[in-house]
Amino acid sequence: MKRLLKLYSGLNIYYKLIPFLLLYLIICIVFAPHENVGDEDRYLSFANNLLNGFYSPPYPEINLWNGPGYPLFLAPFIFLKFPFIALRLLNGLLLYFSLIISYKTFSLYSSKRSSFIYTSFLGLYFPIFEMLPLILTESLTWFLVSLICFLFLKSLKEKNISWKLIILTAFSITYLVMTKVIFGYVVIIMFFVSLFMFLLPIVSRSSAKKSTIIFLLSFVFCLPWLLYTYSLTNKLFYWTNSGSMSMYTMSTPFANELGDWKGTEDLKQNPNHKVFMDSITTLNSLQRDEAYKTAAIKNIKSHPKKYLSNWIANVGRLLFSYPYSNAEQTIKTYWTIIPNMFVIVIIVLTFTLSIAHYKKFPEGLILLFLFILIYLFGSSLISAYRRMFYVTMPFWFFFISYVNNNIISIKIKND
Repeated sequence: MKRLLKLYSGLNIYYKLIPFLLLYLIICIVFAPHENVGDEDRYLSFANNLLNGFYSPPYPEINLWNGPGYPLFLAPFIFLKFPFIALRLLNGLLLYFSLIISYKTFSLYSSKRSSFIYTSFLGLYFPIFEMLPLILTESLTWFLVSLICFLFLKSLKEKNISWKLIILTAFSITYLVMTKVIFGYVVIIMFFVSLFMFLLPIVSRSSAKKSTIIFLLSFVFCLPWLLYTYSLTNKLFYWTNSGSMSMYTMSTPFANELGDWKGTEDLKQNPNHKVFMDSITTLNSLQRDEAYKTAAIKNIKSHPKKYLSNWIANVGRLLFSYPYSNAEQTIKTYWTIIPNMFVIVIIVLTFTLSIAHYKKFPEGLILLFLFILIYLFGSSLISAYRRMFYVTMPFWFFFISYVNNNIISIKIKND
């Protein structure tokens, strides 16, 4: 047994993590749905649109519900006529390679042994398993977050500017934006944060310069998408037309609603929203988008306390999948509550214990911390799901790993 363990410990990381790959592939196969569920049809439809030379239908009935990142990922496999089960198995491969990248990220500041331990814990974060068999964006997002953490930290750690690393980092961030368009707003904010860093004497000019270039390039790489949406909508910086409906459901002023997402049919059948929904039935996509935004802003201004209450509930849904309006909670809720309870407590403890030693943090880690926090805060302002939080786990595990290996030390005092 000891010989086997010694042999295993000496393996290349690609081989050491194969048990996780097998676990992921088994989950994909065993729990694959017999027919498409949820948003799967939409992503497949967009991928087929790309193969037919367009993305959204023309004005006025445009459809920019999500960015082209995931459909673009699926398109080659659909073109080659891969079966649906193969598309689902791709999620297992994405998580496997994300673990390898995360291991390399941990290794930037930790020993190989510690890096493998934290990588294993990350690989066993089971809430992500529910998305593995589904043709949805979460596995790709998880992979991209892992990749960005590695490339961004490595870029800022280098003494000189590596244009190869900077361009790869910027491209990875751009692809994340195209997969989850909310990151487009994060990129813009982070660009100004990077510029502000030049004014801080405690920040090196090299880090400020690299970060500014990375986020500037990320935005530049997004311009083809923004030019495309402008050609359809005649609106500048138009990322998507899905956020407004989420803003509306989040801003609900009614006492029996907590701001969680409701689909079009649910809203039409809901007495609280029927009059409004009937008023926008004949509007085109752009007009409905504007109507949702106008109604949401009006609700927030008229009922700020209720919006605050909705926001608090929304943070609960983001972190723990609780509470929901008029929804019976089941034992499945523990699937998220239990692991995230430990993760949140550990994050808070490690941050609290290390905040006095902020100067020991690499500047790249601080910037990534802001990048993730801005994303989570933005997500909390619209109707949120738990999956919006757990795709950030590769960063949080690295954060915990860095603090525990480089800042916090626990000693047992002998009497």
